[in-house]
Amino acid sequence: INLRQLENDIMQKKEYFKNKQIFQQAQNWLDQCFIPAIEDIEKHVLRAINEEFNQHFKTWFNTLIETQDISVEIDENFTPIINQSGYSLDVNSLSGGEKSSVALAYRLALNIMIKKIASMENSLLILDEPTDGFGKEQLIRLREVLDELNRAQIILVSHERELESFVDRIYKVTKEGNISKLQLITS
Repeated sequence: INLRQLENDIMQKKEYFKNKQIFQQAQNWLDQCFIPAIEDIEKHVLRAINEEFNQHFKTWFNTLIETQDISVEIDENFTPIINQSGYSLDVNSLSGGEKSSVALAYRLALNIMIKKIASMENSLLILDEPTDGFGKEQLIRLREVLDELNRAQIILVSHERELESFVDRIYKVTKEGNISKLQLITS
């Protein structure tokens, strides 16, 4: 081995060592400063989203539900929590209309938050069978909710005849064999 080669090896190892130190400093900064700051920001942003989502969820549920002794909220994981007279309830213990109210209120709150976060227009909302188990009073309350949503267009799929009185157009879908046919009933 010649002396020149050894000097080059030493220089190369010094350069590797210098780069390793720079990398370690960057890694330490990421671990100790940047990642904790991002986690803190994320936690605060998520908490604000959770609070706003929760408020919308409660508002829509309270508009739809007939009884005032049931309340809802979401936890930090966006899981619905149902309370009745101070006791926690399992969603399966609710009536069909109450379950549908929880589901619809949750979907509407989610829709509002997604549109807000994504800066989307409030133009279209599609609801498929949102009124399963609703009583007449809840169907009337649904109209208030739809009016308050202020969407340019709402597509509502339902078998409820009571809903026909507050829509612009009614389409009937029939199935003949394997073919679905669409018929305009009112315009």
